Amino acid sequence: MSSLLPDTANPATLMSKRFRPTQIPDLSGRVALVTGGSAGIGYWDAAALAQHNATVHIVSANPEHGKDAEQNINQALKQSGSKGSIKWHQLDMMHLKKVDDWSKSFAQEVERLDILIANAGIGQAPFGMTDDGLERHFEVNNLAHFVIVLRLLDLMKKTAKTAPPATVRIVMQSSEMHRFSPTDRFSSKDEINQELDGVRLYGRTKAGLIVFASELVRRKLSDSPNPILAISVHPGMVDTEVQKAWGESYGLVGQVIDKLSRLGGKSAEEGAEASLWAATSTDINESNWKEYQGKYYTEPYGKADQETNYAKDQIVANNFWKLCSDLTEEILGERLE
Repeated sequence: MSSLLPDTANPATLMSKRFRPTQIPDLSGRVALVTGGSAGIGYWDAAALAQHNATVHIVSANPEHGKDAEQNINQALKQSGSKGSIKWHQLDMMHLKKVDDWSKSFAQEVERLDILIANAGIGQAPFGMTDDGLERHFEVNNLAHFVIVLRLLDLMKKTAKTAPPATVRIVMQSSEMHRFSPTDRFSSKDEINQELDGVRLYGRTKAGLIVFASELVRRKLSDSPNPILAISVHPGMVDTEVQKAWGESYGLVGQVIDKLSRLGGKSAEEGAEASLWAATSTDINESNWKEYQGKYYTEPYGKADQETNYAKDQIVANNFWKLCSDLTEEILGERLE
């Protein structure tokens, strides 16, 4: 007899709809990429996909974390009898040229790419600049993913020709923190580089990921004969190392927020459920995929179109795309659009 008790005590999880890893279908033969896959939510995204027999590539900057994640997950896969695997790639997403070079190399390395989860990101950390002369939240959370996705899109379109319909998917790890975005409009480099507090910097990039998913559909996927889904999700309030950014940005007050959110928040494994749902659920399929295309969801099986009006603004979307394109031309010497 199964227990009547819930399988978690975390309030944030109890208040959310669930997509448990056991609901993931067999992913044999499929290839996935998870950015920021060596820790936190990305780690559990990668582990769950590999457990269900996918070949999973993860990228992160920290060699210690990356090698440990690769070794630990592969060892667990071997013990479980899974046919999946993990391969770690070192990539510092604060250097756009490195991101571009890696993306082009990876596109040649693999023969297919079925799932791309854009998970890597800087949390509510203080303002900082990269060597490329950009505010670091924007470069890592938005611009680097813009380059990765566009460089790998042809590979994903090739994959979609032979993959089961509606199974090739791009998932943006956004957040309800997008509601704290400043109401600027991604109108210029100077605007992006304005010094703001960590919550607003982080919130702006999470709005950017919602915009990116919808605009990717409009500009790149609307006329594709084989569907590729682009979806953005909110993982919930999650207890991960990213939470340390509260203390970095706001001192003692931030440390209190950190502790309270950890007490009530989901585990990182539970936080991965929304992105795993968007990436793999067979309830999204050939018959209904258009209902999900380009949408933002705050939980698995949630209600779409609940993002802010700012994140729905077409002027904001146009500006975001143009700014990212302008910056690729400036930094890479090649315009991606």
